[in-house]
Amino acid sequence: MNRIRTATRRLKVVLQRSALKEVCTPYCPCESNWRSQTISLDALEEVEFNGFDGADHEFDLLKLILGCAPTLKRMIVKLSDETSASNDGCAKIVNILKTCSSVECDVYHSSGLMHGSQNCPST
Repeated sequence: MNRIRTATRRLKVVLQRSALKEVCTPYCPCESNWRSQTISLDALEEVEFNGFDGADHEFDLLKLILGCAPTLKRMIVKLSDETSASNDGCAKIVNILKTCSSVECDVYHSSGLMHGSQNCPST
């Protein structure tokens, strides 16, 4: 998180998963208390997530960014293959974004087809 500058206007988050399902060791840095941090993203206008899987930590990151970016105008979420198969992850994204009605949200299937804009349940 400390590599993001306050003047950043566009942020692209590429979510990659390892084929190995390793468990973190105790006191692993990835399990730090980042979810409760406040970061200054005053200039951020657009965020793009690639490979969104719907894992809890991904939703936590989405909420953290929404809470720290008062000038956010657009969010693009490109779903992973696994998430594209169901509307549950997409519906959860829409529920989170309902609290930020000023943010335009475009959600895409892994195939590249648009899933919906602000209202995911359309196919």
